[in-house]
Amino acid sequence: MTNKTLKKISKIIKKASSIAIFSHTDPDFDAIGSALGLKYSLELCGKRADFISSEKQTEKAEKIFGNDFCTKKFDRESYDLFISLDNPARSRCEHEEVFGENTNSILLDHHKSLDLQGKYNYTNTNKSSCAEIVLDLLEAGHFPIDKRVASCLYAGLSTDSGAFINTNTNADSFLAAYKLLKYGANSIKFNEEHYRSMTEKELNIRQFIYNHFKIEKNIAFCTVSQEDMKNLKANKRDFSQISSELIKFDKANVSFSVVEKEPKAFYFSFRAKEGFPVRDIAEKFGGGGHLYACAGKIVDQKATATSVAKLILKEVKHKFN
Repeated sequence: MTNKTLKKISKIIKKASSIAIFSHTDPDFDAIGSALGLKYSLELCGKRADFISSEKQTEKAEKIFGNDFCTKKFDRESYDLFISLDNPARSRCEHEEVFGENTNSILLDHHKSLDLQGKYNYTNTNKSSCAEIVLDLLEAGHFPIDKRVASCLYAGLSTDSGAFINTNTNADSFLAAYKLLKYGANSIKFNEEHYRSMTEKELNIRQFIYNHFKIEKNIAFCTVSQEDMKNLKANKRDFSQISSELIKFDKANVSFSVVEKEPKAFYFSFRAKEGFPVRDIAEKFGGGGHLYACAGKIVDQKATATSVAKLILKEVKHKFN
């Protein structure tokens, strides 16, 4: 089944008593904020709701959302409903086996649909964040929205829209922000902690990016090897914003990063300015996402971060001549 209305999906959620919430691996703030916003709202209804993620979170994520907000161990038999947020790909779902026509599962997303599907699906590519879809769902089903719920959703909305400057930002984005502020979202606290705060590690990583990036034909890019990560004492989540930093360069129309987050597993991320869509390039390498912001993963035992970057650079140059 596809394109179920949010009201119908809310009725399915209300019938469940124990819900497992998933997002994509290496979750960004939209993934985390959407999952926690839904989780806390359902808990206010007296339901058990857990955000399932086994990955270590960044210091900033724990500072903003608190410690231990994820449930690392997953027992399928403990839940009667499974919900996926902000993730269109099976390859980025830790427990993709619980989704599909034969399970009581729901998929909510704002990306172009790929290969992950639930029994009930709702996608809206006009939304700049999955947090907006969760907000629409909560309002459609008359679920409670308190300050905590609103603040989590605001974090997802703000970051996925790039503080409301990305090309995916639209009137709905500002309307959602208005609603969340009316519900009590603490935007001032979030802005201080996310946009006006930096740890020493984050400063060192940013310095690394500025010292190692390259630009060719209006394409800015940076590579990070396993050795680089060890030298910086960084984990795989610490390099999630490289391409977002590089696209700020006024000479760059496209930016990308290649990070060897695990041995021989290379995670790439694109950002681009309007008029330079890059999603099809990401899809060619098994990734996906938005027209101007997308990502993916390449596993190759013979490759290096540099060789993968050369391969991607060739494709970008070919597309944009």
